[in-house]
Order: sequence, then structure tokens, then C-alpha cells
Amino acid sequence: MAAGVGLVVLLAVVGPLLAPYPVEQAVGMPFAPPSGGAMLGTDRLGRDVLSHLLSGGARLLVVSAVIAVAVTVLSATLGTVAAVRPRAGAVIELAGDLVILLPAVLGILLVLTAWPHGGEAALITVALVFGVPYCARLFAASAASIASTGYLEAAIVSGESLPHLVFREVLPNLRAVFVTQLGLRFVVAVYLVSTVAFLGLPGIGADNWAIMVRDNAPGLLLNPWSVLTPSAAIALVAVGVNLVVTGGTAPVGAPAGSGEADIDESSADAGGAGVAVECAEAVAGDGAEVVVDGLSVVAENGVVLLAPLSFRLVAGTVTALTGASGAGKSTAMRALLGHLPSGARRAGVAWVGGQDVFALDAGALRAFRRERIAYVGQDPGSELNPLMRVRALFAEAAPTSGTDDHRAVLELVGLDPTFLRRRCGRLSGGQQRRIALARAVLRRPDVLLLDEPLAGLHGALRAEIARLIADLATRESTTILLSGHDTATVHALADAVIEVRPPRGLPTGGDVGPENGLVAERGGTTGPAGSVLDRQLGAPETASSPGSAGNEPTSGAARVGDQLRWRVSVPAADPHGPGVALRAKGISAWAEGHELLTEVELSVRAGEALAVVGPSGAGKTTLARAIAGSHTAATGTVELRGVRTAIGRRRRIKAAVNGIQLVTQNPLAALNPRRTVEQTLARPLRRIARVPRHEIRAHVEALLADVELPSDLAARHAHELSGGQRQRVALARALAAKPAVLICDEITTALDTATVAAIMTLLDRLRAEHGTAVLLISHDMTLVARHCTRLLTLDHGRVVESGAPATVLAHPAHQATANLIG
Repeated sequence: MAAGVGLVVLLAVVGPLLAPYPVEQAVGMPFAPPSGGAMLGTDRLGRDVLSHLLSGGARLLVVSAVIAVAVTVLSATLGTVAAVRPRAGAVIELAGDLVILLPAVLGILLVLTAWPHGGEAALITVALVFGVPYCARLFAASAASIASTGYLEAAIVSGESLPHLVFREVLPNLRAVFVTQLGLRFVVAVYLVSTVAFLGLPGIGADNWAIMVRDNAPGLLLNPWSVLTPSAAIALVAVGVNLVVTGGTAPVGAPAGSGEADIDESSADAGGAGVAVECAEAVAGDGAEVVVDGLSVVAENGVVLLAPLSFRLVAGTVTALTGASGAGKSTAMRALLGHLPSGARRAGVAWVGGQDVFALDAGALRAFRRERIAYVGQDPGSELNPLMRVRALFAEAAPTSGTDDHRAVLELVGLDPTFLRRRCGRLSGGQQRRIALARAVLRRPDVLLLDEPLAGLHGALRAEIARLIADLATRESTTILLSGHDTATVHALADAVIEVRPPRGLPTGGDVGPENGLVAERGGTTGPAGSVLDRQLGAPETASSPGSAGNEPTSGAARVGDQLRWRVSVPAADPHGPGVALRAKGISAWAEGHELLTEVELSVRAGEALAVVGPSGAGKTTLARAIAGSHTAATGTVELRGVRTAIGRRRRIKAAVNGIQLVTQNPLAALNPRRTVEQTLARPLRRIARVPRHEIRAHVEALLADVELPSDLAARHAHELSGGQRQRVALARALAAKPAVLICDEITTALDTATVAAIMTLLDRLRAEHGTAVLLISHDMTLVARHCTRLLTLDHGRVVESGAPATVLAHPAHQATANLIG
């Protein structure tokens, strides 16, 4: 098809040079059949059909191409503006509705007859007026999901202009939509130009394929080539160009096929048919639901994403993957879905339910994912359609389920039935995580993969979700594989814990061996998961803190009878004096008619760390976004270093150092997928910090080192990073702007204990050396107690408690604070 279309287009462009006769020259009798002097015969005036065909395509194609490009570009711009700026979007939508009310055919006739000498300009105008309103709505719908991403929010908070948001942040990620619409608009334009020419309306010249069809139609039986060849040329170009243009589009990071290429010759032999037979025998012999043997994954650029890993999972058990961020835990889980990064190579095998997932064809793989296995990623906010309501999301996941099932599964994850009416984009991070888990549970899969299911949840809720996971394994005989950095909870929950070691060459807290899959059985028990969970999570005599390694904590919580005591290492006093870096007054916020915040007030001194804590849905993220300026449906004032600014729709953020930077809680959505890490960090370095271009590389490497990342990650895109690595890149981007106030929304949830310590030490150093004020949102009370100077508890959008962490956590006055401790 591509070759045929290319040949027709090429002939249309250079055709006038190849025509054997002048277009208007008569070479024989009218409608003469093909002969030696006229290969396609003659037309109604005795002219050579072939010469007319070669000369009649260029103008039609050029006009059609101009119309297609103009309509698509204008529509993409207006649609993206409508998504990024809702108020402007309302105006654009109203104007489009007014145009749509007028029938297109009638409008075209009116314009062309009222502007008889307009020529191609009139035709292009008609196409823009009646094509843009429809096309712009498609772009607005496609851009709506991007408008809610963390990387666009970060750009808004950094004060990026509207043109930058539209043309640099959103449209590059709508490339597939743009190309598809460009092809469709070209088809429409070809038919529009042809129709206008065929009807004899003013607007196109007399020398094109459509006019050939119209003029030669009476002689169809005498010389059918005079009608069929121009008709075929129109159809082939219109449909063929559309197919060629849309056939090669694919989003960045799209799944590869099966990833059958092996890593090297030795691993290819080890991962061949012999291993497959052994796996099949193992599945049949010991009742293993999942068998992974020697599985390793290498990215297209040669980076090892997963060192060789082997394990077996039995139905009705919970198995946990632990290890440093970037070790390959998420890669291993996705491999069980038959999904590898684009261009990646693998060795070894993965069997699930008796099937080699990499041997399934596309149709069988879709059925397998739909019926046998479910996966909940560590960034559920990026997996849920922000515009869909929860009930529609549930119905899509489990079409046979009913409202009672939806209510029951919501209750299981600690949410009330009113959430069925809520849109996913309006939920907090913790609520999105629970909705994603509920959707997976509703499908009743044989195998459930949970990547960081306990991250971003407060203490009491974390214990409830852990019990739910254990119950699913025991009552439903579900095979569950999860990952987590909350070592104490993971060891209490899982029947077996597998340490995934980073590939050689990556930073790690200890020696890295060549093999993976070291299994630690749950200590001292062979009983069901629930019994151990009751003893270790629910026992009143001990309470392990999030992020601990299961040892006696140097700072955290210890229960003595009913008294909770906190050993706190409070940071040193503010070396920069009592100057207030940030003061927020009367912050109220709404979404879809619901009040999310009510008259919240807070202040943070230079060099101070204020912890904002509270249950999921309390309004913590909304408060962070309102202060940063990205939540427009808000009122109140913010003082930044003494300069007062009203928040909400009228707020205008100017990009400069000593401003406010926000690090969001969804690491995947926080980074633009079209940019490398270096490009992501270079933008604030050049634009805000004013770093000279020749020094950018050195500053990028320094920023990566600050957040414990190797410099070779600078060339990677977001989909080539682990969740923890993405989170640290997002933090590095914020630090590149040298902010006076740094707002960190759950930035440690996807990080291992060693990396959390390094990141918090970095923030402590920034506070001490540069007077940076930190507003930290977290569910990790150990981290809050150790690194924050003050604490503020939100519940249902109101401040219910505040004070020094040592005092508040030792003697919580409000139940919301007590629930955080667990």
C-alpha cells in the first residue's frame, strides 16, 4: 500500500513534466479507446487521458494537504488550550457549538457562492470554519488526561507560559492523535476539494481529477478509463495516505511484542525448550501457579533492568519482592503479564497458570490478562482514567458485576458507596490506590500482582489493607505477588520474601551478586497468613514503624502498655532566624461542588520542615496544590517571603529562584514521557536558575548525585526508570529551581529505606545550608518524627491538631492523628 500511494503521489507531483502531450491538445476522436498514441484513450474533447491524469493531481493534493495541516494544527492548538485553561475552553466550546448548528453543506454553498472569486483561499476558509469545531473537541478530550498529570502541574507551578504548556508539554504527547487526525483531515479535504470541483462551484481550478470524472461521465461506456482512472487515483491517495500516516504511530514506551531476543548465547541456551519443559513439569508437580526460572531483562540500550531471577508461587500464598529502588521488582511483575519495555530482550521463562506468557500470541495474551491475572501498579493515578467515575471503572473491569458487588468491594478497601459517583481524577493518591486495588479484586483473578500496595496509606489503613490482601490469599486461594519497602509490614504479611538485587553497576547498600531470588520464609510459622498478621500487625505490645527494617528503631514508636512513646531526633534550631518563608491564610478549595478545604492556615519559617499529615482524602494534596498555584478553584492568600499573592484563578506565578516548587506523589505522571532525564532537569536549570548552557551537563550530574542516582540515567526516558528513580528525578527537577519553599507530597513512598534516609538527609542539608522551607506531606510517622520541626493534622479539610511532633505523636488529641500511628 505504502509503495502504491507513494508512486501515485510522486506521479501527481511530477506528472506535468511526464505528460506526453499538452493537457489541452486534442490527439484523437472524443472518447476513443486506448491505442498506441493514447495509452488510456481520449476524453470528451479528444484529449489524452493519461496526460490529463498526470497533470490533474498536483493542485488537488496541494490544496488538500494545506487544508489538512491548517485544520489539524488549529484544532490541536485550540483543543489543548481548552484542556489546559478550562475557562478558555468554555468559550472555545461555545463558539464551536454555534458553528455546528449550521449544516456544513449549506455553509459551504453559502460561503463559496458569496465569495465567487475566493478560489483556494475561500475553500481553505470553508474547511477551517466547518472542520475545526469537530476536530478541536477530539483534541480537547485527548488532552484532558494530560492536563491532570504531574509533569504539567510542575510546569504550571514553575510559571511556564501557555504556549510552552501547549506546544512543549502537551502536544508532543498527542503525536499519535495528531498524526491520525492529520490523515483523516486529508481524506476529508480530498473529498471536499473533489466535491466542490465536481459540482462546478468556484474555489478550485479546472485541471483536476474530480473535474475529469464529472466531464467524462457521459462517455463511461465508450472509454471507461477516462472516468475510472481519475476516480481510482482519488480513492487511492485519500485512503492510502491515511493508512500510511496512521499505520506507524505508537506512543513512547509502548509494549514490545514478546521480547524473544535473548541476552547472550549462554542465556539463550538456558532459557530454551529444556527450561520450558522443566517449568511445565514443576507446575504440574508441585501445584505452583507461577514459575519464574532465570528470568532476566535487558533494555534496548543495553542497560540490565532485571538480573536473573527465579521463584515459584503457590496458590493461596502471599509472596513479597523486596530490594533497592531500581532493582527490577516492577520489571519482574510486568514480565508475568507478558509485557516488556519496548525493544527489551529477555532470557529465561515465566509460566503462569501452566502457560508460558511469552509464547502466547496477541489474542491469547489479551484473554490471559483479562481472565487470569490482574496488576495494580505503584502509580495508580496514572492507570485510572481521570474523567471516568468509579462505578464506570468497576463496570468496565468486571462487566458481570452489579452495584452490590461494587459497594462490597469499596467497603473492603475502606471507602463508602458515595465514591461510586466520584471521578478518579478528583481522588487523593491514597484513594486512587484503593480504587485500583478494588478494581483488581472485583475481577477475582487467579494471580494478583500488587506493586507497592501499602504505599501512601496511613498506619491504621495500611494494616487493614494488609489484612485484606492476606484474606484474599487464604479465602479465595489467590496467588499474590507484591512488592514493598515497608519491611516490617511485608515480613509480617508475606509467606515468603524474595530479595531482588540490583544488577551489577547500580548503586546499592551492599554487595551485588550475579543471581537473584534469595527467599526468606516468614520466620517461625507455617500457619495461614492471617494468623501471623494478627500477631505481628495487630498485637498491642509492638508496632513497627513504616520504612524500618524490622530491627529496634532508633527513632519511632514503641508501645509500653497503652502508652505510645516517641523517641524523636528533632533537627537543630533554624540557623536563619525566625523569618517566615511561607504563610498561608484562609485557604479554602472546592472540586465538583464539594468543599475540600475550609479556612486552612499555616506558616513555615526559613529552614523549617512542617509536616502535613492526615488520613487519605483529608485534603493534604489539595492544600499543596492550592499553595503552589495549580488548584484554581480555591480562595485565600499566600505570602512568599513577605510578598502576598491571592490564590485561585487570578493567581499569576512568575518563574524565578526562591519561589515555590511542588514534587507530586505520582512518580510516573510527574515526568514528561517525551523527554530524557537530562532534558527534564535542563529546563529549570536554564530558565529559572539561569545556568549557562555549557555548564548544564555538570549541574545535571550534580543534581542526580544529590538524589542518589547515577549519571548514566541522564539519557533515559521516564518509562526506562523504576518508580523510585522517577520520584528522585522529580525531586531533582524541583531542586534545580533553587526554591525558597519545597512542597514534597509523599515523595518517599516508592523508595527503599536507605534511599529515604539519603533523601531526607539531603532535605535537612538544604534547610540548614540554604534556609529552604520544606512542607512535607507523609504517612510515615517515623520520618515525620525524625526530620520535621512541626506537625499539622488535617481531617476532612480542616486543621484539627498541630504542634511539635514529639508532643502530638506521643499524646494525640484527635482520632485522625491516632489513626496515623496505627
